[in-house]
Amino acid sequence: MVYSISRSLPAPVPRASPPHYQTFLTPLLHRRFAHACLISLGVCYLDAFLISDKSNPFWVVFPVSWTGVKCVVLFFLSAMPILILRIAQLHVVKRTNPSPFHTLQRSIGSFSTYTAIFTYLGSSVVFMILYLLSSNDTDQLGIVIEGRSYERPRLNERFLYLIFFSAYIGVFQGIYHVAQDRARLEFPDVPITSYKEAARRQLPLLGWNVGVLTAVSAVSGPLAYLPFRHIFWSYTLWFARQFYWLNRSAALPAYPVGPGLFIRSGVIAFLTCLSAEIVHVAFTSFFIENPFQTSKVVSDKSSDPNGTLVTGLRSTKAPLTQVTTSHLHT
Repeated sequence: MVYSISRSLPAPVPRASPPHYQTFLTPLLHRRFAHACLISLGVCYLDAFLISDKSNPFWVVFPVSWTGVKCVVLFFLSAMPILILRIAQLHVVKRTNPSPFHTLQRSIGSFSTYTAIFTYLGSSVVFMILYLLSSNDTDQLGIVIEGRSYERPRLNERFLYLIFFSAYIGVFQGIYHVAQDRARLEFPDVPITSYKEAARRQLPLLGWNVGVLTAVSAVSGPLAYLPFRHIFWSYTLWFARQFYWLNRSAALPAYPVGPGLFIRSGVIAFLTCLSAEIVHVAFTSFFIENPFQTSKVVSDKSSDPNGTLVTGLRSTKAPLTQVTTSHLHT
């Protein structure tokens, strides 16, 4: 009799597993990434305005112009690669090495090191190319220098130096990125509830990074160019002669870096480094902000908020999710 009654009772319905915390966090992170992209786009528009010809103020400011085209190119080929690099190399745990030699050995053999260097190199060279295309004839920054009516054009070494200098800035930024572990997203001990507060806290570091990168690259650039000068001149001269009727002389001209070009290269280094640092600050500010939406925890939308938080704490393969939930848990 007991057996027949137990067979007639319905089996208990298994409890559904709670929705994963990352399901609710991912759309929020996507929106914050979009906000970082908007700030980066604004920086690119400002850069495009600064390097454009100011002879016609209306077309310089008007977005549907060459300024807008330069802004789009800068955003997709200069700023966006840095944002993608931050996403690709994102980690939250501090990397420790037993010695500086081990750190150097690990960095040289790491694919992420060369990814960072080539990302910054491409970003810097794109900015320099747009800068050179925006220059006037009086700046003498073209590939060749036109002589008198009876003279052949000459290869412009000022152009060669600025191209080298842009690559040098990019390599230096990439090495600095790896050495300082810029890919790490460092959460403060006291949670930050506003991206404006996060950005304000990073302003001193932004100023320091821009100052160091600008000063070191501008001062050491002319010295770093010396070992490569003859190689750059020879190969570029051979290539340019395929398109230009250049002077027959292959002798090196006077050293191109004078006071004027030195100041110009310093300004270019400042704009390049400042743009990259603002992109870094925008990304970090939005991503270290606590995961709240309209004063509510993200997991409040779940049918099982506590169970959703637990899934976030167990997300060992998603360190950003795990860290954000741990901040809420504490």
